[in-house]
Amino acid sequence: MGATLRDILRLCFRKRIFSRTDQHSTFKKRTSLQTTHMIQSSGEKDKGRNKELHRLNNLKQKEATTEVKPLEERQRKRSKIFSILDGSLFSVSVGLTGNFISAFGVALGVSNFMIGMLATVPHLIAAIIQLSVQSVRSMFRNRKAHIVFFATLQALMWLPLIFAPQLHAPGPWLLLFITLNAVFGMLINPVWNSFVTDIVLEDERGSFFGLRNMFTGLTAFLGTIAAGWILNSIPPTHPFLGFTILFVLACVFRLMSAYFLSKMDDPSEDGLSYDTPDVVGFLRKAHHTPLGQFTIFLMLFNISVYIASPFFAVYQLSVLKFSYSTFTMIAAASAVSSFVTMLFWGKYVDKVGAKNVLVISGFLIPAVPMLWALTANPLHLVVIEVFSGIVWAGFNLSVSAYVFDATERSQRTKEIAEYTLMVQVAVFFGAMLGSGILGFFPIGSKFSFLFIFVLSAILRLLIMLVFFRSIRELRIIEVPIKGRMFRRFVNIKPHHGVIYEPAVETLQGNTHNMQPKEINETMKNYVNKSKQKKL
Repeated sequence: MGATLRDILRLCFRKRIFSRTDQHSTFKKRTSLQTTHMIQSSGEKDKGRNKELHRLNNLKQKEATTEVKPLEERQRKRSKIFSILDGSLFSVSVGLTGNFISAFGVALGVSNFMIGMLATVPHLIAAIIQLSVQSVRSMFRNRKAHIVFFATLQALMWLPLIFAPQLHAPGPWLLLFITLNAVFGMLINPVWNSFVTDIVLEDERGSFFGLRNMFTGLTAFLGTIAAGWILNSIPPTHPFLGFTILFVLACVFRLMSAYFLSKMDDPSEDGLSYDTPDVVGFLRKAHHTPLGQFTIFLMLFNISVYIASPFFAVYQLSVLKFSYSTFTMIAAASAVSSFVTMLFWGKYVDKVGAKNVLVISGFLIPAVPMLWALTANPLHLVVIEVFSGIVWAGFNLSVSAYVFDATERSQRTKEIAEYTLMVQVAVFFGAMLGSGILGFFPIGSKFSFLFIFVLSAILRLLIMLVFFRSIRELRIIEVPIKGRMFRRFVNIKPHHGVIYEPAVETLQGNTHNMQPKEINETMKNYVNKSKQKKL
């Protein structure tokens, strides 16, 4: 374990992710950038949205300058290392089970409708129960205790699945414990998001989560490969022995990840609140907030995705009759390409913003189900899944970064709970729609699966075309520019004009607390003076 820690530390220092030495100076620098004023050029219809963005920006300024008793640099480094170890071990558990729950259901002989239920109902129920997270959180002395407790319970929920094959009707039993597993995981998520964003500074999140996701992707891949090897090694006379081994190992690795969670340092919770999520209020103001608009987009996009994605495993095992080794090879291809490209996507998010990465990857994602429909060749599907892993890595990372950017620290737990519920409702609706469409066709019909793949691809593309312009970048983007008027760079927020760093100190000082019209006038005067000097 000591060698592992040293290797991760060496890699992290080489990537310059943990090399910060002055957290307060980072806060000061970020505050200086965010308090630089904007020249607004948006139209009358954008006034409400601009007002909300100003409010969010001002709140983030206030949070950045608030004394929150930040962790020492040594504590932050150590907590990041333990976070990577936690995520890596948990991802082994996910790799051992995530791609094989549907396979387990197929082996048990459950229906396509139940497969769709397994993919969606647990997460929907978990998202609803998550709304009570503020009451649950109050039962624990701090965030770390809350997270470790539910991570342990989540690990133990794999063990009852061992007995599912012995039951007369295993489907409901399987659904029950997968749901409990999801509930305990979902009760962790809002608190963990608040916990980790207090450890990782805003301007290093893309790089850190890119590195963390690279490790988690690698270990998920290794878990998937191990699961496929175990299932193939078990003789056909004991069809469920392999799944028993997988569930026991998943429990063990999740318990190990909970141990490393317990080793992390918990920052002060000063300034945080655990208000009751208000879904009705969230929906009422959705059109006027960046998070609300983004949630509407993501709900529709997830409906289009889950029409098809839960049934790709069923298609491979029931229609194409792939072996477990072939099924594993296809699933692993996506995991490999995901972790290989994750660090690149993380740096790219920090450089160009979450919105730009989301748009690029979002327009490539519709190609995945369309390509599924065009071939049944396992090698072709491996190549398709390599492509799928690349684009989904960028999309998922940019979604996480955007949600963090769109939420205020003090309200992050509440707002992420509301956002998660909305997205899980969409996931449930999409999977139920997909299973309903499959029900119109004869059982085992290949055409029925091809139909939902093509339909999913078309809907994904249409939703991206409709929404990509309305998603606004919430980060400051640095764009190099030459000229005497700017010291080094110009910061641009799309649809909001220019955020600049003037060449003259006195001009920068004079722009504080100015309205956009005053800033425009000041800039014009500065340009005129510059021209007069040239003459």
